[in-house]
Amino acid sequence: MATTDTIFVCDALNGAPLATLGATLDSIVDASTPNATLSVLDFDASTAEFYDWFFTVPSNYDGGGFTVSWKGGTDNTSVGTLELEIRMVVIADTTILTGDLGLDAATAVTITDTPPATPINKMNQSATGSLSHANAGSPSPGDRVGIRAKRDAATDTNTGDLQLLEILFLET
Repeated sequence: MATTDTIFVCDALNGAPLATLGATLDSIVDASTPNATLSVLDFDASTAEFYDWFFTVPSNYDGGGFTVSWKGGTDNTSVGTLELEIRMVVIADTTILTGDLGLDAATAVTITDTPPATPINKMNQSATGSLSHANAGSPSPGDRVGIRAKRDAATDTNTGDLQLLEILFLET
């Protein structure tokens, strides 16, 4: 696999909500006829919310780090910064699945971005962040990994809900 190859795409429909403090599944409907519907994750502005994804690392992964970005929008006119913290862990052989998988303790890549002017329902493609191989749990091809996203309501300044379309992981 080469640098910049897509490794994981985390979207609203291939993840898992948390039992508490989870982002909620929502949709955006366009103005076409018939209407197209985009599934998004709604991360509230006032409460830190989370969402998880679980993947198997592809066999052609070369063992590099990850370039991470997200795509989404906001549901109001706030142009304050939006911030997502993204973490990854390896779920190794003999991991107790009912135990703490360590998603909250893993090193995060924090991606902060400012929406475009007049941002309501406008697509925003974030800046990128880097997650090193070691900080991602040192995954190998065939490993199962867990990925967690958190909107850090305590540090971002946007007053709208984040409507997250996807998080993209490219091999570095």
